[in-house]
Amino acid sequence: MSRRAESRWVWGVSAAMVAAGVALCARGSSPGALPRFEPHGRDVGVALGIEEGPSNDEVAAEVRRQGFYAGAPVGSGDCIGCHKDVAAQWASSAHRFSSFNNPYYRVATDEFRKEKGAVASRFCGNCHEPFLVATGAMDREPIDRGTRAAQAGVTCLVCHSIAHVDREGNGRYEADLRPVPTTKGAHGPRLRPALMSQALFCAACHKVGLGTEITAGERWLRGQNDYDAWHVSAVSGNGAGSVYRPDAAKTCQDCHMPLEPAVQGDAGAKNGMVRSHRFLGANTALPRLRGDAEQERRTLENLRGRASLALLWSGPSRVDALMRARGVGHRFPGGTMDSNEVWLEVTALGAKGKVIGISGGRGRDGTLDQEAHLVRAQPVDATGAPLDRRDPQHMRGVAFDAALTPSDPQVVRFEVPKGTARVRARLLYRKFTAAYATFACADLPATIRPRCLDLPIAEIAATEIAAGAPRTGDPATLVDWGIALADATADHADEAREPLEAAREQWPTRVEPLLGLARLALKLGQTDDVVRFAAEARARVPEHPAALALEARALLDAYRFAPARPVAERLARRLPGDRVALALVARARGLTGDTAGALAATDGLLAIDPESEEAFYQRSLVLADLGRAGEAQAASSRYEKYRVSLETDLALRDAWRRLHPGHADESEPCHTHRLKPVTARQSLPRALQR
Repeated sequence: MSRRAESRWVWGVSAAMVAAGVALCARGSSPGALPRFEPHGRDVGVALGIEEGPSNDEVAAEVRRQGFYAGAPVGSGDCIGCHKDVAAQWASSAHRFSSFNNPYYRVATDEFRKEKGAVASRFCGNCHEPFLVATGAMDREPIDRGTRAAQAGVTCLVCHSIAHVDREGNGRYEADLRPVPTTKGAHGPRLRPALMSQALFCAACHKVGLGTEITAGERWLRGQNDYDAWHVSAVSGNGAGSVYRPDAAKTCQDCHMPLEPAVQGDAGAKNGMVRSHRFLGANTALPRLRGDAEQERRTLENLRGRASLALLWSGPSRVDALMRARGVGHRFPGGTMDSNEVWLEVTALGAKGKVIGISGGRGRDGTLDQEAHLVRAQPVDATGAPLDRRDPQHMRGVAFDAALTPSDPQVVRFEVPKGTARVRARLLYRKFTAAYATFACADLPATIRPRCLDLPIAEIAATEIAAGAPRTGDPATLVDWGIALADATADHADEAREPLEAAREQWPTRVEPLLGLARLALKLGQTDDVVRFAAEARARVPEHPAALALEARALLDAYRFAPARPVAERLARRLPGDRVALALVARARGLTGDTAGALAATDGLLAIDPESEEAFYQRSLVLADLGRAGEAQAASSRYEKYRVSLETDLALRDAWRRLHPGHADESEPCHTHRLKPVTARQSLPRALQR
């Protein structure tokens, strides 16, 4: 093995490979023992800077005192001298507190290890505690929480040593742990390769698949996946179906690492600015737990306005809540949807301003109303019960998915009580449910436990509307209202057409109302209308991706394969990296007899997403047409592995409905909730205590 290969190791090891007895080592080298980072004989602790900073005794004392270590950072000692601003920002980040210094994570990992075994917990450790995986400590019981290694999190040289990322995620990345040069001209290229500026860099840990070794042999399931959600959106520059397109594409780094003043004189600053290493997202629980008021304030500010909310009367006693999430580049909420709690709080006020009805209130213990509208996906176990302890090993499917996307607005309806004079609504976010916090905080010292349980609630958006208020005159809101109704069911088609036509009158030169009408026509199977509206849209915005995508799909669905193909080809030229475009091209080529072209399109799609069920399905058909039966069967097997099992999810959804009658309709677009009456003798729910 060359010295270069010897010092570059694949960091993450999937639980599947562990179960199969396969160990990953250097690329191009023969398999060896479990991965260890010992380049050129260097100790991995030295290579990652873990030996710098506080002693194990100091760490252990702090863990005994409060259950986790949050003192002087571990692993930034060699970097902080020159990079004071970046080190200080990282010291407050969720990346630093990703390991056993995060009680909310630790308890779930402890349970996983009890059920699946220590070695299988590399599934968690690949991303959350890479040092423990690298040294083999993750493979053994018990893990001593009172050590630097267990309290380090993701340190500077973890990210700044990544040289390669696999698109499947799950912590499969390659680390280069050669000694870091300090000379000018060598330091930067070693620690900031081009990959680090790409969104794919983040996919290593922000894309997760649950293999059968995790789901007890049931089936492969998708876990959290912010990377693909970004890649399929218009924010990435793709998003073939998106009606609205941003002025410029953005990467993960653009949003989560914006420029921040280097107030301490960071040596890496340019024009007095550095890329923020706070990695602001949505974790409000960790800074509250640590008493980090600045990080908490910044996180709450970062969340505010990421989604918008509007209220519109859709009947005498029915109001529609219209939600849009154009302030994020992926789904909202992102991350682990089983533990994030996002909901609509809707209150009805009488003529004198008193609350007379509510949906989405909270009890005095913080527990959410069981009939509140939830904005998230809901993974469930084999009985249809929700995952409530961040336990992916029990996941068997998804009961409903009401998360928002950057492209698609959503409508939820609320029946308000008689006498309502005004309706108020808030879109609220809490990092964990009250029940999960109780579970996670149970073994912390009594002095710390209250902060652990006190989960901040972020107000993402708020609005109100008076009874009898006229319909909005804002054409953008009318378009989104119409699209949300059109995307629901055919039952709402007539309702969708009215706001879309009204928006068309107000925006006679804009493309959005036409695309909304095309989406409605597609829902109703009106192919010629789709083609007509798409043509009108392209006359206003040449080669608009959504116009091309809608027309191609409508023609293919109507078995008009020959005219569909050139439209799909134009879309693929417009968005060459878009997976929807490539899927449409593969389908159109295959159906017009171009098997070689269809195969090339599936190759392109799999290069983007190696777990694409659509790509494997199209590939199996094309290979069968070519007479390559063995390869066709292999592609079909891969399709069966990655496809979403609708029949299983429907069965689990029925089980969920029986267990949760208040959320029985949560899987249905544009469903209705009823506000619970509040009598004069009742105390106001905690939700209204501002």
